[in-house]
Amino acid sequence: MNATLTRIRQTLAPQDRTPWLLIALLTLIILFVQGYHPYANDAGIYIAGIRKLIQPGLYQPDAPFITTHSHLSIFAPVLATFIRLTHAPFAWTLLFVYLLAAALFLYASWQLATRTFKSAAARFGAVFMAAALYGLPVAGTALYVMDPYLTARSFSTPVDLFAVVAALDRRYVRTAALIALAFLLHPLMAAYAFAFVTVMISFQLGRPRIAIALCASGPIAAAIADFAVRHRPISPGYQQAILQPGHTYLFLARWHSYELAGAILPLILFAIAAHRIGWRSSIGAITLTAIATGTSSLLIAAFFVPVHGPYLLVPLQVMRINHIIYAIGLVLFGGLIGHYSTQSRWLAPAFFLAAFTGMAIAATLNFPGCRQVEWPGLAPINPWSQAFLWIRHNTPRNALFAFNPLLIHQHLEDEQGFRVFSERSQLPDDKDSGAVTVFPSLAPLWARERNATVGINTESDARRLARLKPYGVTWILLSPDARTNFPCPYQNSVTKVCRLPAQK
Repeated sequence: MNATLTRIRQTLAPQDRTPWLLIALLTLIILFVQGYHPYANDAGIYIAGIRKLIQPGLYQPDAPFITTHSHLSIFAPVLATFIRLTHAPFAWTLLFVYLLAAALFLYASWQLATRTFKSAAARFGAVFMAAALYGLPVAGTALYVMDPYLTARSFSTPVDLFAVVAALDRRYVRTAALIALAFLLHPLMAAYAFAFVTVMISFQLGRPRIAIALCASGPIAAAIADFAVRHRPISPGYQQAILQPGHTYLFLARWHSYELAGAILPLILFAIAAHRIGWRSSIGAITLTAIATGTSSLLIAAFFVPVHGPYLLVPLQVMRINHIIYAIGLVLFGGLIGHYSTQSRWLAPAFFLAAFTGMAIAATLNFPGCRQVEWPGLAPINPWSQAFLWIRHNTPRNALFAFNPLLIHQHLEDEQGFRVFSERSQLPDDKDSGAVTVFPSLAPLWARERNATVGINTESDARRLARLKPYGVTWILLSPDARTNFPCPYQNSVTKVCRLPAQK
């Protein structure tokens, strides 16, 4: 393996230059191994935001659930402006930008590896690991290291890593500029990157007491905030939204044991590394920072974000600092594998082959109803997506839809975004509760309209009309076996699309 890595370095990165060809090849491997699902999960919100900026007439009734994200980030406005000015094909632009973000992540990983490892084998091992575990779930947080779709995190993550690199180089003006750019892309993730970099600089400058004090200030501030709002009334709508089954990531008490292990085990591994290496090296400063910030977040989540409330700290999603810890951990772990490949020629090839294979299988299982790569221009094979596309081409642009709020959890739905596929508005569903967790002011609207759709598949037509017409609903999605006398011009194996009668 060492000989192989040497040949790769000589061919793709002579004199330790950035291995651009390798990064390009690994980017393509990421596309086919990790998959690409442009309208899935959070992309359904971010990409709908881009569509609305290009076509302001879209999504009028449900605009708050889209614009709250796009207003806080330059991600959607920049992409929308580019597409509008260049008239670039929408779907192909998303794919190109997705590949660009993947390449930036690999480049950031390479830059971090060059600051933490001296040997070429370790550096190349770090980049291979970043590619192999590109879509690794971050324990308990409902995040991936990098998503198999395009969101603001697709760019904030590499920018966060670039900020860490700049801090290791002691280029603090550049560090501040990169953190500011990260804030413009994704304020919440940038806040955790800022905390990580600030603590790391303290360790790097030989001021461990300042670093510990900074980390201790988090739980102290959380305790003060908890005491101040302990008796504040809790909004029923907000409580309903954050206690949705899909929001276990908000509360440490609702995590599974393996998720807790995924949060604690990396800290133990970092502690072992810090003990062996010492904290005066770059790796030492990083490992101590991961331990300190990770522990601080664990304490806040365990003691001051209880399931029963108060919920003041819920929007901060404090355990999501693990995202940057995981991203950096991949680079360090990959470097370690590359380093030990000099002693065992089969270690690195066997490990990376297993990692790529395992992640490919996991990616397929995560989206069983979709192609591994959703190429632009190809008709989807997912039956839900097929129904959503029929809606786009056969219903009025001002149509307002209602459906089972648990739609994203239905078989083969694979969290495909209704709005972004259909380009139509909808009453809020359980996916929209994610926006409510961050923006509590949306809770009354979400709860009122979401709850109006509960039981939509089993109710009578009269009951459906009574509950939905006050909100202006004109079309509904029902299960194939639902009884109705409404005209349903489209039906497939998972749903039927039905038109409500016009109001007299």
